[in-house]
Amino acid sequence: MANEENLIPVRTTSEARALGKKGGKASGVSRRKRKLLKDSMNALLDLPVSSTRDRNALVKMGIEIDDMDNSQLIVLALFNQAKKGDVAAIKELRNLIGEDGKENESAGQLETLIEGLRYE
Repeated sequence: MANEENLIPVRTTSEARALGKKGGKASGVSRRKRKLLKDSMNALLDLPVSSTRDRNALVKMGIEIDDMDNSQLIVLALFNQAKKGDVAAIKELRNLIGEDGKENESAGQLETLIEGLRYE
């Protein structure tokens, strides 16, 4: 909650307009920075795999050579963490495949399967 004693009221309409304009410009700068960051990350993820060791790991998992990029490496690392039992990695994998939201019809399939296995 804001402490109302510390608030400075806007004195005039022109002052409010100037402050709004200043905030709008700052918001635009922030949006452009976020977009640039997202575009840069997507460009890095689309780069081909450069390490022979990483390429061999992807081949071992059955990934086609034409499909190999850094995003595949990220998914492989996440998959390996999930296999070790890392709950955060499991949740992120569920998020990636669309099984995390309650609004999604496919959500809960994993829980249903687990429940079914408990009673067998």
